[in-house]
Amino acid sequence: MDIIGKKRRDTSANYFYGVNVNDKEAVRVEYERLRKKHRNITIMVIIVLFALSLVIVDFCRVNYLGGKPLFAISKRVERGTLFTGLGYKVLYCQNGERYIGSVLYKSCDQFDERTFANVMYEKIIKYAEDTKALDRSKLDKFEITNIAYDEENEEDGGDYIVDIAFTCKDGSDKCFKTEKEYNDPLNIKVYIRLNRYNEIYAMTPFKTSGTYYDSLKENYTPKILEYLKSNGKVIEDNLSYVDINLVENHGKYKFRGTTYADSYMVEINYTCNDSSNTCIEASGKEDLVGDFSNLTFYMSMFLDENDNILLMGPKEYFEL
Repeated sequence: MDIIGKKRRDTSANYFYGVNVNDKEAVRVEYERLRKKHRNITIMVIIVLFALSLVIVDFCRVNYLGGKPLFAISKRVERGTLFTGLGYKVLYCQNGERYIGSVLYKSCDQFDERTFANVMYEKIIKYAEDTKALDRSKLDKFEITNIAYDEENEEDGGDYIVDIAFTCKDGSDKCFKTEKEYNDPLNIKVYIRLNRYNEIYAMTPFKTSGTYYDSLKENYTPKILEYLKSNGKVIEDNLSYVDINLVENHGKYKFRGTTYADSYMVEINYTCNDSSNTCIEASGKEDLVGDFSNLTFYMSMFLDENDNILLMGPKEYFEL
């Protein structure tokens, strides 16, 4: 029985974004296509984010944690390996040394001194100006006369001993301020401390570690013992052990009307064969610390321009 007035269903094509929505099969095919496309894009984004995170982890691992590169191009160099990653270069040497930003270095055992001196020159000038140690407008000449590697430091960089000669336009030494007074104020020796990025983070005339410090200690230890012996301060037959350390450098120093070329605070550690404290006469008994198995006291030491000891006395000499 026909139903009068029933509206006939419209089955004509109705396209939406290029798909006939009245065609169930066409809609299903387009849905599957879009679902696969979305899945592929999601997978690609995950892969890109994962790769990016690996790059960031690798950069932080090398630059901040001191680790070895995970993703970098390696190149064998003399006695070491140079790694080039995204945003960094790092050189690992067979002797255990590690340098970030190692484009400055020719090899693990030596660097191009001329190139390095030029780079160091610019860094020292900038650091000295930034810290108000240098007035460049009054500087006439500034020259690096020698550079020597000292040791690795706590910033994953290197410490260098640098000899500097300079002159000021007015003939004085006031255009370049130093932390101590030198016997020859226009020819000075300082430690330049570079961090992992080969940027200066400290410039100091003295520190108590490193190759140069070891050489100072080796030089002054026999001189100090000889000075103490010649002044009747040591009973050699009763001396069991002695260790001498340089703990402070006071530089050129005027004491009791005499100006000395250099001066140090010295730490003396010792023990006696008879378990007493008499094999070395301390500068002041009240300064003697430790038990008879490990005795320590401090002395002042004043030198001439040839590093000869002219005077040793109580540590209080630096306070007079």
